[in-house]
Amino acid sequence: MLALLLLGVALRLPDIGNTPPGLYHDEAQHGMDAVAVLNGDLSFYFEANNGREPLFIYLVTAAVAVLGRTPMAIRLPACFAGILTLAATYDLARTLWDRKTGRWALAILAVTFWHIQLSRVGFRAVLLPLFTALSMSQLAKGVRYEHRRHWLAAGALYGASWYTYMAARFTPIAIGCVLIYAVCYHRARVRMLWRSILLAMVAALIVLLPLGIYTLAHPDIVLARTGQVSIFSEEIHHGRFWATFGSHILKTAGMFTVQGDRIWRHNLAWRPVWDPALGLAFAIGLGVALATCRRDTGAALIVIWTAIMTLPTLLAEDAPHFLRGAGVLPTAALLPALGLRWLSAWVADLTGPMRHALSGRAQRGRALLSALPLLLWAVGLTGTVYDYFVRYQAAPLTFHWFEGGPVDLAGQINGLRGQGWDGSRMLAAETSQADVYIDPDLWAEWTAVPYLLPESAVNTLPIDRPVSTDQRSVFVAWPYRNWGTDILPYLPHPSYIQVLSGPAAQGDLDPEPFTIATLIQTEPRPAVPDPTAHFEQGIILRAALVRAESTGATVKLWWETGAPITKDFTVFVHYQRDGVRIAQHDGPPGYGHLPTTTWQIGDLILDQHPLTNMTPDPDRDTLRIGLYDPATGQGLSVLNDDGTLRSDAVVIPVVLTEP
Repeated sequence: MLALLLLGVALRLPDIGNTPPGLYHDEAQHGMDAVAVLNGDLSFYFEANNGREPLFIYLVTAAVAVLGRTPMAIRLPACFAGILTLAATYDLARTLWDRKTGRWALAILAVTFWHIQLSRVGFRAVLLPLFTALSMSQLAKGVRYEHRRHWLAAGALYGASWYTYMAARFTPIAIGCVLIYAVCYHRARVRMLWRSILLAMVAALIVLLPLGIYTLAHPDIVLARTGQVSIFSEEIHHGRFWATFGSHILKTAGMFTVQGDRIWRHNLAWRPVWDPALGLAFAIGLGVALATCRRDTGAALIVIWTAIMTLPTLLAEDAPHFLRGAGVLPTAALLPALGLRWLSAWVADLTGPMRHALSGRAQRGRALLSALPLLLWAVGLTGTVYDYFVRYQAAPLTFHWFEGGPVDLAGQINGLRGQGWDGSRMLAAETSQADVYIDPDLWAEWTAVPYLLPESAVNTLPIDRPVSTDQRSVFVAWPYRNWGTDILPYLPHPSYIQVLSGPAAQGDLDPEPFTIATLIQTEPRPAVPDPTAHFEQGIILRAALVRAESTGATVKLWWETGAPITKDFTVFVHYQRDGVRIAQHDGPPGYGHLPTTTWQIGDLILDQHPLTNMTPDPDRDTLRIGLYDPATGQGLSVLNDDGTLRSDAVVIPVVLTEP
């Protein structure tokens, strides 16, 4: 059991803040609420983001208080909850049946992709399986040992489950069906335990009372999300309710072995809950449970609970939806466990009586057959590890659906500030190393940005005051707005100015990724080398360096001007090997955001040009650099020391710089 728990930890804890990459806005909103709580804004039910239950948010609050405003602070409570769910599931199966079944249940849930994903992201749904397993385990112990403390614990834990995730609202249906089953097939036992059952109900109602009072006072907050996603809404079924209902039944039934959730935040898109190996165990276990449920209350409990708790996804849009279906865990994991337990017993019965009479080859075959349950589990483990840590982790849509671009943007800004989470660790400079001016649209659009970048650390664009030339300043703007009037007039002069391309994002409905921000950074002008070349109109090329990259290289040019420039020129960079051009890039300076007509005397401009499908070789390579008027194609000439015209470009050797 300990080995299986450690395996579960190994699949859930490592690199919890970065795998999966990014921080979806539902996760980031938990962080924002945690910050509000730490500032004294205590809430019983959190209204933002369609209303959310409080328990997970208060766990996140504790983590943020210790770890700071990082992705790991939001996800670590989910990881701990997932690990506790493994132990609670073992305890549940052991109490319902025996230790062997408990170990199989633990083994199954430990390698289930669905539960690993829930344990590695900051969604409050991860708490529902935990409280389900805990309350059911106490209920089973109450039935077995008839101690009141178990019934009290079962009721209190069940009541607490309503503070985890909205799918808990379907549990009264499941409990009602279990009671009907018990009355029909175990009436004498129900008569004997009715006082204990009543005690559990009272405990649950006491725990639920505050939430019930709040719901009656604020139904618009607590119940808002339900109406938005229900298939009973015409906006969801589009006038075809029964067709939608039938389709959702088939999709939900098939999510375990045929086709799962398509949403990349919840799953490797379309992957079923279990691969074919564990799917076979699930089918066997379901057959065993159905065959024995009349006399085996444990089998009946997990069948009824699993069936009823699929309703939150069956009756809502996007079925199957693994977040809404989280109440199915952990009982669904008990079905493959029953299957593997039955398979182990069947193999033992099949080979046991004749094991002494078998030949050597037959003995080896028997040993292989005996290992079949373990082999099925090992196939499931291998498939999960490959699917999660290779396929899922590397998929571009995983990054984009978790809004990795805005998270990278916040880390990039914090890196420039020298404070906060920079994408890998917490920085702790005594004072900010940069003044940050951010586009309010970016602030409002991506919740991860204000969570990772405190409001006190930024200013909002546009600004109406001069920016100091003595301090580094960073202007973070939506790339597709009018920079000429909103930002460029406020840049300090003279300065060292560079444009940094921000990360990309791709929304759920966007066909392609797009750049979400561009950063203009200004800082005091550093010492510069002697000019590399003088061009017409007073343009000076100070230096050129090449940075090698995995897909090619980036040429970094440093420009300045000695006179006002009257036209917007395009820069061209030819990368030559042995005098032959092998790569080229043409473009206006600063990714188009620093046109030459905006250059001012005394400024130093960093201009970067990407090159692809080549590997630098400084011993053979040269750069040919120049500028031209895109309207006419006329190039600017390079000047000799005496001011005479020399050529339309300068050719210089390649000098590599560090990444």
